[in-house]
Amino acid sequence: MSTSASEEPVARLDNVTVRFGAQEALRNVAASFPPGAVGLLGPNGAGKSTLLKVLLGFVKPSAGRMDVLGLDVAKDPQRVRARLGYMPESDGHIPGMNAVSFVAYCAQLAGLPRSDAMQRAHEVLYYVGLGEARYRNTETYSTGMKQRIKLAQALVHDPDLLFLDEPTNGLDP
Repeated sequence: MSTSASEEPVARLDNVTVRFGAQEALRNVAASFPPGAVGLLGPNGAGKSTLLKVLLGFVKPSAGRMDVLGLDVAKDPQRVRARLGYMPESDGHIPGMNAVSFVAYCAQLAGLPRSDAMQRAHEVLYYVGLGEARYRNTETYSTGMKQRIKLAQALVHDPDLLFLDEPTNGLDP
């Protein structure tokens, strides 16, 4: 049976182990993630966030190898991250910045020119439902609004793949 490019996994882990001192966060994890929406379920401390951070190249595994979108994470973490959008579990807003400035700043960090970054920031903030509140300082936002800002910064550079860590925390049904 032949496999087309669209059926190729977007991410693979091959016997990945991550240790923090004597504590193993991941042990010999082998997984393959197909295109589309995939969720990781498990109790707190199961290693879900660690798995995402390993795939992003933020955490170096003790053993094993990973690839994302056909790129070896260990050899080319910056190219991997350039193609990904990442919404972290914890807030990373900059005090004193409004949402549009923060999201535009994130777009510039992702490589967009300043004028394009600002335009995309406005567009994506409307997309996530924060268009009317985009000039308010982020520290005045509710938890749910802060989640939307994190989603906006993950989307602003039009990534090929999104990693969302605890994306529904604080969101109303």
